[in-house]
Order: sequence, then structure tokens, then C-alpha cells
Amino acid sequence: MTALKNKIRMMFEYYRSDITAAIAIAFALMAPIIIGAAGMALDYAQAYLVQQRLAQAIDAAALAAAAGSTDPTEINQRVQDFFDVNYPPEKLGITFDPYVVVNGDEVYVSGNAYYDTIFLKIVGIEEIDVSAETTVQREVQGLEVAMVLDNTGSMANNNNIEALKDASEAFINILFDRTSNPNYIRIGMVPYANTVRVGRYGLGLKPDGSDYDGEPFVTLPPGMSYTTDHSSANWYGCVVEHNDNGYTALATHVSGSKGQLWEDTGSNPDGHGWDPRDGNNDPYDYDVLDDYEGPWDVYAYGRVISNNQKCSDYGGYSNSRCSDCTGGYGRCDSDYCFCWRSDSNQGTNLSCPYANIMPLTSDRDALIDHLDNMVPHGNTLGNIGMLWGSRIISPEAPFEEASDWDDVNWRKAVVMMTDGDNTRDGTYSSFWFNTKNNLGVSDYNERFEETCQALKDKGVTIYTVTFSSGINENTKGYYERCASSPDQHYDAPSQEDLIEVFETISRELSNLHIKG
Repeated sequence: MTALKNKIRMMFEYYRSDITAAIAIAFALMAPIIIGAAGMALDYAQAYLVQQRLAQAIDAAALAAAAGSTDPTEINQRVQDFFDVNYPPEKLGITFDPYVVVNGDEVYVSGNAYYDTIFLKIVGIEEIDVSAETTVQREVQGLEVAMVLDNTGSMANNNNIEALKDASEAFINILFDRTSNPNYIRIGMVPYANTVRVGRYGLGLKPDGSDYDGEPFVTLPPGMSYTTDHSSANWYGCVVEHNDNGYTALATHVSGSKGQLWEDTGSNPDGHGWDPRDGNNDPYDYDVLDDYEGPWDVYAYGRVISNNQKCSDYGGYSNSRCSDCTGGYGRCDSDYCFCWRSDSNQGTNLSCPYANIMPLTSDRDALIDHLDNMVPHGNTLGNIGMLWGSRIISPEAPFEEASDWDDVNWRKAVVMMTDGDNTRDGTYSSFWFNTKNNLGVSDYNERFEETCQALKDKGVTIYTVTFSSGINENTKGYYERCASSPDQHYDAPSQEDLIEVFETISRELSNLHIKG
């Protein structure tokens, strides 16, 4: 029995050594395949990483180049510059210069790279080639822009108004050139100074006198008519802001006051909010909200005098232009009278802009033609310009061309430009007679900022531009805070800078997307 056990043990030991040897031989045969497969996976994973980085660099370069220029040579250089930044030499993979084709509104960019293998060299594969390509379509869809443009007297310096016209025309052309359908671009303009000129739109008419698709929002007082003569004593189209304090629709105009004094009971000249008996008139918060639909009072530059005073006591006025000045020697024979400017002193429309507000439109030619009407005149009330910018980009009356605030198919933007600090006119402005309110520059600045914030809360993108070197740092601070982000505020000291800034903003507003 013992001999049999020993024999079985010897047979088992021999079998085990034979199996171990077989496994060792099999592993030796399979090792290159196993190691090669693991190495192949690692090398291809690294090659995929190279391809992803290449694609990201190509996309970033194409988008940046298309947004920054329309010139093919410049686009080529910008693609190379942005590609170098986004795929520097120290990154994994060896790249070649990108290939660029500019075809109309499309910018095509492709690139190649290779990865030096580590493990695949064992099986004779020295490198893996990868490539990436993209096409950027320069196209805008669903964009509404309010251009709020400074038309004040200082813009006459060095003929700055012409630089603004050139910059605005370039802005308009870039946006329309980058869309295949001009109906997806709507641009409006708000030229501003002491006030804004709504013109015949306030009467429910277009500038040419034809019907406007909107309700009238200005009521002319008796004896006053619309005029296109800026020096006339009639209404040229500017308005004062609505003061709701004590306002009543039942009030009537004092005879001969050009709508500047109203009566509610007896001879008390108030009832439209602006009260000559009050030295603290204030339209807040109607001068920051964008949802007031009217009515507005007419703008008629002049001054209020009291009983027994004479208009001729003040320069630029005469007793022949006085309401209720029937007392001796042309003295005021009522509690309050209104003196309006002589024609030789620019009449009742002094500091009313020559250019109308232009509601949102897709008519490129009409927009460019409208620029010719901008004439430097008046003082700076940028807060009033911004307020009416919000009104033309709002879907509510008085202008209703805009899309709804929450319409996802349309983007809204405001481009706000000034060449100076807000100024308190010594006599008259959108805030009625300045002797009848205590508002100052700090109030204007704060209300400007409040209007900006209200627009941003509604999703409007705001760009601000401070033009010329005469603007103080406090004003620049308000404009920087007004912008949607600090890099969307631009300071343009020179005319060349102004034109370049408007072109930059226009390109940025272009809605770029990657095809395919």
C-alpha cells in the first residue's frame, strides 16, 4: 500500500510541474499582446485628449476672429493669435498652423496635430494624427438695440458730432451686414440734450404726417400747433416729464401760457403736477420708470413770473410774450404768468434736440438718413436720454414696436453715449422750470443709475461709452456701473476711439454660433 501511495504522489508532482511550465509558456506568448493592448488604450486616450484640445482651440480662435473683424487678412492673423494662446507649445501634442477660409459671412477653420506614441512604437506605430474643424456663421437673429446718443452743444467741438454720425453708421451697417434677414434687426435712436424730441409721434402721426400705429400721448394746449421751425413759439416736439403729484386730467390750460400753467379750480395754476407755487416739484419716480404711457406736457422754454413782475425784466424775454401780462407796463396781472423766449433767442424750443426719437425699425436706410438730423444743441441730461431709451425698447406704450420682455427669440440692448457730465440748465429742461424744483446733478446721476438697473433687471444688455477727455471720474463711475459689466463700458478719448468702440460693440452684439 505504501509503495502505491508513493507512486501516486510522484505522478501528481510531475503533473503539477508540467502545468506550471505550460502556464509560464502561455504567459510568455501572450505578454506582448496584453501589454500592447494596455499601451494602445493609453496612447489612444492621449491622442483623443490632443484632438479635444485642438478642437477647443480651433473653436475659440474662430469665434474670436469672426467677432473682431470682417477683413480676411485680419481674421487669418487673429485666428493664429488666438490659436497660439489657446494651444501653447507646452501642451500635449504637436500642432500645425490652422487653415482659414473666409467665405462671405462664414469663417471656416481647420487644424491638424499629432501625438508621439509611447507603447505603440512596439508594434511600429510612431505617431497618431488628429484633426479638427469648425465653421462660424456671422449672423444676428432677433436683436433690438436702442442707441441713446448725445446731441448736446459740446458735440460741436472739433466737429465731434460728425464722428458720432460716422460711428453710428458703422454700427448700423455691421449689424445689418451680418444677418441674412434684416427683419431680425431692429434699431431705434434717442438723440438727447435738455430733453428728447418725440415730435409728431406724440400726436399719433409719423414725422411725414401719416398715421402712426400708436395712440397719441401728447395733448397740445389751445392756440399751440406743431411746427418744424425750431425758432417758432409753437411746439417743435419736445416734452417735460410727467409729475403725478396733484395731477388731474380735468385741469385746463391757462390762456396764453403755452401749456406751462394749468388751472384746476378758480385761478389756481396747477393740476398737471408741476405747480408754480411749489419750489420742490419732483416727477420721481416717473422719471426712472419705463412703463408710463402718457400723457406728457409740451416743452416750452421760458420762465414763471409772479404778480406785478415783467417778462422784460429778464434777458431774452419781452412783455409781448407773456401770459396774462395785462397790468400796467406789461406787468403780470395774475398770481403767476409765463414768459416765453423771443424768436431771436431761439424761441420756446431752446435746447430741444433737432433730431426726433426714432422708434425701433428694420429700415437700414431710414436709420442712416436719420443721423443727418443730429445737431449739437443744449445741455446734458443723460438720465432723460436713458429713460426714453428704455421706453423705445419697451413693448408698452408710448412706443410698441419692441418684442415682449420675456420673448426668448429676441435679445435687447442699449448703447448709451455721452461726451459730458450731467448739467443743470439754469432755466428750463425736462424737469420744467429749474427755479421750481431743487433737483441737481447728483439727483440726475442717481436716477440714471436707477434706470440702468431697472433695464438690467429685465435682461437688457447695456453698453456705455464716455467720449472725450473732459468727463470727470465720478461720471465715468456712473457709466461703468450702468453697463452690464465693467468691460462693457468703454472710454473713448478721441474721435478715432469712438468709431472703433462703436464697431467693437456692434461686432460683439452679433450673435455668433458654430455650425455642424
